[in-house]
Amino acid sequence: MPLRNYSRRRLLPRLVFSLSMALLPLLLGSFIIYWQSLRTLSVEARAASNEAVRLFDVMLGNATGAARAALLHADESCDDATQVLREQVAVVPFVRSVNLTRNDDIYCTSLFGEFEERLDPGQYVNGQLRMMAGNSVTPSSALLILRRVEGSNAALATVDGRYLSNTLQLVDQLSDLQLQVGRQWMDEEGRVFDGEPAQLPLGHVEQASERFPYRVIGGFPRGAQWQHIRKEALPLVALMLMLGGVSGIACYWLWGRSAKPSLELERALLAGEFVPYLQPLVDARDGRWVGAEVLMRWIHPREGMVGPDLFIPMAERSGLIVPMTRELMRQVADGLAPHGKLLCDGFHLSFNISARHCTQPGLFDDCRDFQARFLPHRPELTLELTERELIVSSALTDELFDNLHGLGVYLAIDDFGTGNSSLAYLHRFKVDALKIDKSFVAMIGVDALSSHILDSIVELCGKLDLMIIAEGVETAEQRDYLARRGVEVLQGYLFDRPMPLATFVQGLQERKGER
Repeated sequence: MPLRNYSRRRLLPRLVFSLSMALLPLLLGSFIIYWQSLRTLSVEARAASNEAVRLFDVMLGNATGAARAALLHADESCDDATQVLREQVAVVPFVRSVNLTRNDDIYCTSLFGEFEERLDPGQYVNGQLRMMAGNSVTPSSALLILRRVEGSNAALATVDGRYLSNTLQLVDQLSDLQLQVGRQWMDEEGRVFDGEPAQLPLGHVEQASERFPYRVIGGFPRGAQWQHIRKEALPLVALMLMLGGVSGIACYWLWGRSAKPSLELERALLAGEFVPYLQPLVDARDGRWVGAEVLMRWIHPREGMVGPDLFIPMAERSGLIVPMTRELMRQVADGLAPHGKLLCDGFHLSFNISARHCTQPGLFDDCRDFQARFLPHRPELTLELTERELIVSSALTDELFDNLHGLGVYLAIDDFGTGNSSLAYLHRFKVDALKIDKSFVAMIGVDALSSHILDSIVELCGKLDLMIIAEGVETAEQRDYLARRGVEVLQGYLFDRPMPLATFVQGLQERKGER
């Protein structure tokens, strides 16, 4: 068990744990940095795509203006309209040529004047936009053609592919950008390809224009994340290495420091390893659950369940029993208060307290807060006085117990008859109940002397008008014997063993359903 000899620690587990804690910040930090680099690349790709769309919309907006101006002269002869077409090419940015068509026949161009060539509208996306790798005039230079239609007339305004490729390159020099119109797409080198482009390995994003039928595809090539990490995250990597070293050294030191039992108890309290187990109190007449004793259990991460006889005495001597009990009451309130309607009238919940609780502040507030959590279904809270340490009567303890009685809290003497202080407690304090120790119950039908002592305790409780609780009931013979002598409440393995809080709540629900 963990408190028997904590000073003897094996070196290998300590080193392994310390090394793990040293590597943990590095591994977690590396994961976070890697994830952050991918996220940054995705954000940069989206920002670059949005900026490219904005610039392409400006270019096509200029082309739209040039086409609109050309259509104003569509009814004129080509000789008259050519001058206007050439002015648009000369004045409007990004526009390389402007052509006029009638009934889908190109009849006038800014370059040649009169011209004759059949136009296929089906090659234009939405009848509006077409990308070409080149034409008869510039076969090696890509171009983007905007088509604007008015009736049987239409104007074609061409944007030079060099403007497009320069935009793709300059918007973000680290990311890869592609311009796609229908099934044709252009890379940053100005090359035009047919078909769907392959998805970019990192940060792939597709941003469509709201004004024209095209989209920009952005992303990064493989390995871009490592370049980003080398460029941006080296200081963070150095910081993680330092934190890992500090963490490993600190854990190595704390492991050795926690070899002291009291420090191990502090660690366990902070880690939430002390949990409540509840053993039901039953009505001796019909077996109904009329209460429960809350017992503290230690779920150790390496040793498993630790018996209370190993850690409770140490907790009382060190004073940690007070915050441990407070944490126990909080857990019971958290888990049981939402089910307060399942508790019958007069339902008892009892907690053990020691001399430390009476000399340190906070017990009254803890009890008041505990009761407030259960409103309006408030159970009867009972504090069991243990005899491991003598509770000395003083003005402080007398005032405390008077205040607790005023709050409606009951006092019970635990394991009555086994210690030197039981009768003294009856004399000094206003006790409401006695718990008969299981050693007397176990001797029912076995030892006549113990039975006489038990009968005397029952008779004493009757004269003092005290409630009697017999613990350690394990046989039907013991149950019947105690019931015949007027013992009201029983507790023991015959009815139920101590159980986790969730199991106790489930038992309450099942019994509520039966009724």
